[in-house]
Amino acid sequence: MRPMPLILFPAVALVAQAPAPIDLTQRFNAELPGINQMLKTFQAQEAMKKVEGLIPAERPAFNGANLQTIGQSMDNAQGLLSFYRLWANAASEAGQWEKALEIQDKRLRTAQAIKADLEKAQSPIAAQWDKAAKDSQEYIAKHASRQQELQTGLKALQDEIAAVNSKQTKLDAKGLEDLKARAAKAPEQQQELDQINAALPVHKQNIANAPKVIKVLADNRKEAEGMVKAAETSLAKAKEVLASQNDEITKFNTEQAMKKIKIVGKKNWVDAVLRNHENVTKLNGTQTQAAFLNRLLVLDPGNATATKALDNLKQGKEPFAKEARPTKKAGKKK
Repeated sequence: MRPMPLILFPAVALVAQAPAPIDLTQRFNAELPGINQMLKTFQAQEAMKKVEGLIPAERPAFNGANLQTIGQSMDNAQGLLSFYRLWANAASEAGQWEKALEIQDKRLRTAQAIKADLEKAQSPIAAQWDKAAKDSQEYIAKHASRQQELQTGLKALQDEIAAVNSKQTKLDAKGLEDLKARAAKAPEQQQELDQINAALPVHKQNIANAPKVIKVLADNRKEAEGMVKAAETSLAKAKEVLASQNDEITKFNTEQAMKKIKIVGKKNWVDAVLRNHENVTKLNGTQTQAAFLNRLLVLDPGNATATKALDNLKQGKEPFAKEARPTKKAGKKK
């Protein structure tokens, strides 16, 4: 009788019991407060560089050896994609929308690669458990009745031998010979029963664990699909925002050109935006205002008005606070 591969049913327990090593999710959670503080204090460029330095140069290899290593790899994946999201956010706050778009694109391609690795790793595991569950169902259907048959027969034989030995039952020569023949087969039958008794719990455990494993695989798949969907949404939004601004600038410059006004890159549009202070002050929160000013400075590097407004925010002032003019000293009376 071929023994059941016992490596199957403990697999689910390993997912919950084995301690996970330090991963990128833990690193992200540890670094996030500091990065957010940098963004709040208008250090978007510095935050952007710091996040970039925390991201591995190579995507961590996806270990699909078993459910435990797959779970650890998915933790790493979540951490990695969270770093990409934070990196893109820092780039956006630094005004580098084009760079943020590149990062979001890389985030999506990374998420898609992780999903492909997961599917490759989980496919044989799913097939293995599907086969194990079916084999176990067949084994139980075939041997549960045989177990009962052997138990009943051996118990009856034992009782019959005990009755003969105690003189409670008397057998003729033929009956005694038949009893001896059946007793001679008892060790083989007992061995078969022992094998069935040992195998049945394993098969029952496999049947009980198979749905749990399938759920873990399904949850992993759903998680990977969520990663891809979130990355797709962020990329689409980044494209939309950048395209909308570019369209607005193009329309503005076209109108200016029709008025015979000299166009200097995107400076004309930036100057027009800054002439109406509400384009900045109506934005919710100083961090958002600083991010928009950073964007204007990317479009028109060195713009004096945007630079001064950003400096004011860093000093805790209103972006367009008017400088107090020095009072003139009264002349001495003669």
